[in-house]
Amino acid sequence: MEKLTERLLLREFTKQDVDAIAEFRRDPRYLEYYYRPPYTRAECVRFVNECIAWSKKSPRSKFQLAIADRANGVLLGDCGVRTESMERRRGDIGYELSPVYWGQGFASEAVRAILRVGFENLGLDEIEARCVVANKRSVRLLQRLGFAATERIPLGPGRGGFADRMLPERYVFLLDRDQWIERTHVF
Repeated sequence: MEKLTERLLLREFTKQDVDAIAEFRRDPRYLEYYYRPPYTRAECVRFVNECIAWSKKSPRSKFQLAIADRANGVLLGDCGVRTESMERRRGDIGYELSPVYWGQGFASEAVRAILRVGFENLGLDEIEARCVVANKRSVRLLQRLGFAATERIPLGPGRGGFADRMLPERYVFLLDRDQWIERTHVF
């Protein structure tokens, strides 16, 4: 799958993306809201391989796409929409950019495109996003796109793949299809 925006190409991951992902996932600015040590190259290889595996599934329920600059092909980050159950018609999004590209509107552009994938390609009725409370840029982005905060999760131990660390205070945001349709004229 490929999605074009004014300045971006959202595309499937390739094994050649590992080094660019590993580079920004080691940046202290990026790690400020992750509360973990820098990612290892092996962790980045696993992430890219998982995204590639998702792209081969049919029917597909998880889209994690590389964000590249349309002008020069440079990888800026990634974003995705995923659902565990197509029957529930609810998914979640996530996005990350290299700090080099923060503050230039790339995240807004990419998230708008990935919302279209969720609502149009996956047929979701609701999309959730989680965001660290201290990450004011991300909070403002989600609010601008029409997401409403529905829950505030306190600092606490993680679960599943995060059981080895304390997770920061987070918001849970939600955007439903009707709200998105009402706002699409803004996009």
